[in-house]
Amino acid sequence: MADYFTATRLSWAVGIVLVTLVGRFLQRLHKQRGMVKGLPGPPHSYIWGHLRAFDYVLRKQPKRAAPQTFAIFLKEEYNLPDVFYVDVWPMGDPILMIFDTDVMAEITVKNSLPKHIEVDKFLQNFGGPGNLVSSEGALWKCKRKWRSAFNPGFSAAHLMSLVPVMLDEGQIFVDILKKRVRNNEVFRVERDTTRLTVDIIGKVVLDVDLASQKGYNELVDAFMQQVRWQRVGVQFNPIEIIDWPLRDAVQTYYNWKMDRYIGNAIDRRFASREGRGKSKAVIDLALEAYLKEVKGATGEVDLSKVKGIDPEFRKAAVNNMKTFVFAGHDTTSSTLCYAYYYLSKYPDCLAKIRKEHDDVFGPDPSAVTEQLREDPRLLNRLEYTLAVMREVLRMQPPASTIRAGIKGFFVHDPKTGEAMPTDGFMLWPVDVGLHRHSRYWPEPNEFRPERHLHSTSAHGEKQDDSANFASNPAWVAFSKGIRNCIGQELAVIETKVILAMTIRTFDFHAAFDELDKLKDDGSGYPSDSQGIQEQFGDEAYQIQLGTAKPREGMPCRVSLRS
Repeated sequence: MADYFTATRLSWAVGIVLVTLVGRFLQRLHKQRGMVKGLPGPPHSYIWGHLRAFDYVLRKQPKRAAPQTFAIFLKEEYNLPDVFYVDVWPMGDPILMIFDTDVMAEITVKNSLPKHIEVDKFLQNFGGPGNLVSSEGALWKCKRKWRSAFNPGFSAAHLMSLVPVMLDEGQIFVDILKKRVRNNEVFRVERDTTRLTVDIIGKVVLDVDLASQKGYNELVDAFMQQVRWQRVGVQFNPIEIIDWPLRDAVQTYYNWKMDRYIGNAIDRRFASREGRGKSKAVIDLALEAYLKEVKGATGEVDLSKVKGIDPEFRKAAVNNMKTFVFAGHDTTSSTLCYAYYYLSKYPDCLAKIRKEHDDVFGPDPSAVTEQLREDPRLLNRLEYTLAVMREVLRMQPPASTIRAGIKGFFVHDPKTGEAMPTDGFMLWPVDVGLHRHSRYWPEPNEFRPERHLHSTSAHGEKQDDSANFASNPAWVAFSKGIRNCIGQELAVIETKVILAMTIRTFDFHAAFDELDKLKDDGSGYPSDSQGIQEQFGDEAYQIQLGTAKPREGMPCRVSLRS
């Protein structure tokens, strides 16, 4: 009898819990669906929200395409305005999709709204608490001081002084490409450019030689594994609900490895600070900021007697160094891949960039390295090269900002001026949507670097001012406002250096038709050869791997320029 009553009580308890959970789910469902009622968006269902409409569009795209590319197709499929809402609950928070520069400016420039919590969740595995990118509130105000401290490490003048470092790493990359030529290999360009750019950022941030282009490095290996295990987002990949225990365990392990490596580097730099002169390596700027804090807290003291680093400061420093390594490599590695891809696809543009390099450096490509060692300022004359980089980032931006809506804060419909609510919404200025909007860019799916030149360029080509980079607010590759990318100057200089060293020596040939030769290369790139294999007319469409990267790591063959 006792067992009967125990079983009955247990059944009642389980029933009550289930009824409570169902009730809360239905309550939340009603609230979420009500949030978007009457607001512009695709066809809406009380049961499914916009998930059906979203799924309909996704079925027409490559299975592994990056989520940031989907919004523009959703907008086109349902003829939506430049600002519209998407309700994907319970797969994720409702989203306000923004394709208008004035609305974007409302949340990033005129009012720098806080980063959405999803940004912080994403960066937990590449930065962690206290990083410059996702910090908010009082912590962000504190980190603004850190940004001021770090600015000298990313100034144009200092980065120009690091051009010899970039040349050294670039020469290793050139030698690797020559070996690829000799072996007549099919290879993944993104894998090589990632190791190249990580090695460069290792010098800029940590002032250490990671040497990952030459062999194994613990930090770089952990970092690249972390990228491959990073979540895409349940609303785009529901299987993440199932694999989360394993994913979290693996990423915790790689986080530990990165923290240990960078923490040891910080300790070594701190211990050797007295024997080292003034340095603008980012790691030393962090230590300098710390010692200033110590001095400010304790008065005039002998800083040489400060024996250790405060654990809280050390953790924040580690997290920021990880963030710099992640963000510092990402844009440049993908930009180089896509530059090679588009320049091979558009031979007229390839001829123009090669002519510019001939004009600036002379006809001998092998002379570039020594010329830039003697005078890095020659990079400032590569106007068309810069236009190529900007056009690559317009067509294939790696990431975009996401902000959080605030109660009582409204954006305004660009046509009617009507107030549109933001509270409870993820605010997403969609970089791909802005970069491929015909209102801002004539022939948006065409690769035209000339659109980024000044009205009358050094090449004698008159440009349409409405499509000119300098006056076009729709170019958001490095974001806008006070939270724009601190490392954008590094990306520009680095890309110019590597293109100057390679683009006249090698011809690059996309090899997506030879992917079967790479299936067992152990690279870990997600592969799917079924269904649609093209987006915006390009087979090198973006997939989500940490951030948006070229599909399959950009399979390629390379030959010496004939």
